[in-house]
Amino acid sequence: MKNNVKRSLTTAICGAMILTAASCGSNTRTALTVDGKDISAGIYIYYQMAALGEAQTKLKEEQPDLDMNADGFDITAYSVEDTPVSDWVKSKAIEQCRKYVAINNKFDELGLSLSADETTEINEYVTQLWTETNMYAQYIYGVDILGDYYEKYGIGQQSFKNVYTISYKQNAIFSALYGEGGSLEVSADELKNYVTENYALAEYLEISEGYDAQEYLAMLESGKTFPEMKQAYDTAKELADIEKKMADAEANGEEYTGTKPEELTVAASEESELLRVIEKDSETPSADFVSSLFTLKNGENNVIITTEETTDDDGNQTTDYTYYVASRLDITANEEKMTECTSDALHKMKDDEYDAAITAEADALSVSENSAAMSRYTVKSLLK
Repeated sequence: MKNNVKRSLTTAICGAMILTAASCGSNTRTALTVDGKDISAGIYIYYQMAALGEAQTKLKEEQPDLDMNADGFDITAYSVEDTPVSDWVKSKAIEQCRKYVAINNKFDELGLSLSADETTEINEYVTQLWTETNMYAQYIYGVDILGDYYEKYGIGQQSFKNVYTISYKQNAIFSALYGEGGSLEVSADELKNYVTENYALAEYLEISEGYDAQEYLAMLESGKTFPEMKQAYDTAKELADIEKKMADAEANGEEYTGTKPEELTVAASEESELLRVIEKDSETPSADFVSSLFTLKNGENNVIITTEETTDDDGNQTTDYTYYVASRLDITANEEKMTECTSDALHKMKDDEYDAAITAEADALSVSENSAAMSRYTVKSLLK
């Protein structure tokens, strides 16, 4: 539920195999009512298509050898999670419609409103989809404007906007509950403890074969900054490259015309360019590296060595070593990084709780289906 409001609204539909147009008749403009609130056909179709895309993914996971692009393939002949696909998609779509209403209800209950900037951002993004030429839409769907693609399937601009806005409302609700001054506020001390236990601020440099990592560690220990140490390493590598090119030119009886060693200048990196926040469960650059990094104390430098076992076609095993010079810094002393991590940490601490609460409220809402709409907007109708 993190603040990435654009990430799934387009791809959920684009990922689904939807090949027919759907226009809304007067008696099917409302697909269902949830808690007395009308759900437009466009909103239902959006969630239905998203569910269909999810069903395709799950079916592929359950049956990896299944060719869903084969002529005559009918996904409705299959089941997902032991449920016929048509029933599974309908259930998921209605489930999302319940959550849509639950989020709107909670937003109103808390007396929240979107900021002028958020409203402008929503309006500009949706208007852009409905008015501007989109190269992705041209390449994938053969239409100039992505909004035209949505319209083909019964998802009008207002329906799309309503669904798109829900992510903004979710963020507002989350902040109102768990943020500063919220009814379920997470204290600054709790957040700080979580960040210091689960995030590390670090600078690290992979040292290539043929170079002594301990030499560069010694530079740090002698008082050089990480950018100064990296500059020395980069300079050594550049010089070695120049010397090799000069030797190759001489061996081939050619004149070397490149940069001469005495002309070489390597700029130092900015400190901010080298700072990296690494989470405890990260595997970048490797799980072993991260595990070793978290054993360092704030302000400590060290060489971290990771290994990887490889086996060739003849069954011979080789151990590859990678050397890093690394420094762990006090993340609480960096206001910018601490702010970023605190926001991320809050979601990691409370997303599951929030999602469970919204789901519980959604499940408690009454649903009344428009039978004419349900008969019209089926999985089979989307696949014709």
